[in-house]
Amino acid sequence: MVEGWSDRYGPIFKFHVGRRLTVVISDVQEINRVLRERPSGYRRWREIEQSFQEIGFPGVFSVEGEDWRRQRRLAVTALNSSHLHRHFHVIRTATERLHRRLTEAARDGRSIDLSGEFTSYAVDVTSTLAFGHDLNTLEKGENELQHHIQRVFTMLNFRIFFPIQYWRWFRLPPDRRLDRSLVILNQAVTGFIEEARARMRERPELFEEPENFLEAMLAAQREDRAFTDEEIIGNTFALLLAGEDTTAHTMAWTSWFLAQHDDIQARWAQEALGVLGEERLPTEHELVSRFSYGEAVLRESMRLKSVANAIAVEALIDTTICDTQIPAGTRLILQTRHAGLGAHGAEYDPERWLDDGERQAPDQKSFLAFGAGPRFCPGRNLAFLESKTAMAMIARNFELELDSTGGPVTERFAFTTIPKGLRVRLHERAPLESMPVGATG
Repeated sequence: MVEGWSDRYGPIFKFHVGRRLTVVISDVQEINRVLRERPSGYRRWREIEQSFQEIGFPGVFSVEGEDWRRQRRLAVTALNSSHLHRHFHVIRTATERLHRRLTEAARDGRSIDLSGEFTSYAVDVTSTLAFGHDLNTLEKGENELQHHIQRVFTMLNFRIFFPIQYWRWFRLPPDRRLDRSLVILNQAVTGFIEEARARMRERPELFEEPENFLEAMLAAQREDRAFTDEEIIGNTFALLLAGEDTTAHTMAWTSWFLAQHDDIQARWAQEALGVLGEERLPTEHELVSRFSYGEAVLRESMRLKSVANAIAVEALIDTTICDTQIPAGTRLILQTRHAGLGAHGAEYDPERWLDDGERQAPDQKSFLAFGAGPRFCPGRNLAFLESKTAMAMIARNFELELDSTGGPVTERFAFTTIPKGLRVRLHERAPLESMPVGATG
């Protein structure tokens, strides 16, 4: 709805919800400038920090000021490329499971909810990387923790945008269910912390080379006692939230686009065959960097169907945006997806991201799926690594066909933008030995 207003009213306009004023920005240059000036000039909406604080999960996503600066360093270090390189086996294992599930569905001829499969895949990866526990939801089904995490995610989104904070005075049934989920999650994460501490006492080398995000934070806590257990719990939970929904729905939207473009499916299949050969999926971290066309497909999907299509900030000082005076304290919505659409249009064209000598790839400032500036998403490397690995496996082994019997696929917003009604049928591709000569590039 707000994106439609941007088309109608231009790069800056305001609206009210009750007495609450919000200003919407969709100019790509101005959005980049605002994001570059965080955290000194702008901060997230106060409701975001308050909501995370209330549920007991303060972390790098929600905190501000010096707390953010201190925790940011830890998050970036834990999620950098070298750390992920050491633990690529986690992603490979989850991708092998996903391949088996999709092969079974293809051979049965079943229509499947691909969003659900990708959510299980992302949960298995992030739970293992976050605290060293493989929930294996792909093979065992939804874990109880996954159910509670999703409930917290849904209620956080509700509370951030609901204009009256009634839960501070009384609890409705959804709030009481949230309270029960928070108790269970806190008990679980506290248990994971105790297990990790015991493991690190037995293996002191883990302080130098931690094997998961939780161990990295405990190692940092030994160096800086100001880093509290509450912050460790909050950042572990933030990784679970961010790593589950964003990556899963990015892959789901990408599959939706691919199922509508046979030529793009075929080109990525050709690239995947050329890189993987007889292997069904990437077995080594280095192979994933060779999917240049696959990354272009993902980038284009994120541009058109960014799962985080806006960023909510407020001005900390009086400023000017789009020649408009913005007083300190003004709430802003930065329409990051709309800005990318305005820069390049609505056509699905992955080749725009390939600098092939004939046309230059777009300015990276127009690609805002992970934000920009000092507070860009530290999980960017993990998101691309997971997505390219899983989607290359799909491109190498299957053809995607939309099942439209349930109606059109629509957007549903619940903190992230979810493809509602996405169902597909998969068809196994021919074995490598039966492919035409030259098919692998």
